[in-house]
Amino acid sequence: MIATKKKKVITNGDTTFYQFDSKLGFWGVPHLEREVCFQQRPELPVLVKHNSEGNRDSEVVVSSNEKSIICFGGSHTWGAGTEQELRYTNFLAQYTGEKVINMGHCSLGLDQVCLAILQRSAKYNPKIIVIEQYPWAVHRVLNNYVNGYVRPHFSMDSAGNLKLNKISSLTGIGFFRKIIGSYYAFRKEFNEYKSGIDLKNNYDPLADPIFLLWKTRHYDYMYSLLDKILTVIKDHCRKNNIKLLFGLGAIHQQFGPASKSELVDYELPRERFIELLLKNKIAFVDTTETMLKEHSTIDPVIFDDGHINAKGHKVFADVIHNELLKLNWITK
Repeated sequence: MIATKKKKVITNGDTTFYQFDSKLGFWGVPHLEREVCFQQRPELPVLVKHNSEGNRDSEVVVSSNEKSIICFGGSHTWGAGTEQELRYTNFLAQYTGEKVINMGHCSLGLDQVCLAILQRSAKYNPKIIVIEQYPWAVHRVLNNYVNGYVRPHFSMDSAGNLKLNKISSLTGIGFFRKIIGSYYAFRKEFNEYKSGIDLKNNYDPLADPIFLLWKTRHYDYMYSLLDKILTVIKDHCRKNNIKLLFGLGAIHQQFGPASKSELVDYELPRERFIELLLKNKIAFVDTTETMLKEHSTIDPVIFDDGHINAKGHKVFADVIHNELLKLNWITK
């Protein structure tokens, strides 16, 4: 998958960027460096470079008296299809003069983000944690097998208490990982089948079940789970004197024509997630209005698949920066 004379186009979930991680399921390969042709820009190679921690970022050293801003998220934060220096975290570092650390990875769920915050953020002495959340991707807390990797996940017991389900050491072996992952995939599909949901055949992103008003009950457990996970993240930040901000992105479907059915609501996962943020009194900023305003066919803010491009990253950084100033968490 190295860009040679014969370029090979890769997808965003390409597992060659990742390796098994006993605590988080998967994480970036340390010291990885290669030029790749992304599906969004097959004609132009993009440099992907991971540091010694497996993050797509420069080598980071934070002294004991320094503070940082850490940004977590999925492929938007990691920068699928975008040059490393043109991502929102790099713009944010330029705007603020602060040490901004990018800990985004493709296909991370909020559960993995939570665990990464608990296990890996302290070494960077964060004063602010920004979590980029793509509203559609909230469903990842229900998917325990992603891109060939088994993920640790949370569940709730009969009393409604949050429980962490760690991954077996056997998942470090590809053969066993596939067997265990197949079980998780079957269990997810079976639960969806009982709710009349079929994501495996004839999937239509414009009618994704997460947007369907008559399928909301299937996702009630998911939102309850997200509520509990948000509480864990908030409590950790409070105890460690860390400011916490969520940045919500615009979803791909919102850049196209409006839904033809009143029963299909592209705002549904965003609205329900915002309800949880408000309930937990967690600061957030919604970039949707600004993203849609700045978007045009001639000068878009997203690639064809919905990932934000360099312009989109700058717009996202502008909104996050303005919100940090508004909250008086940083100075000009």
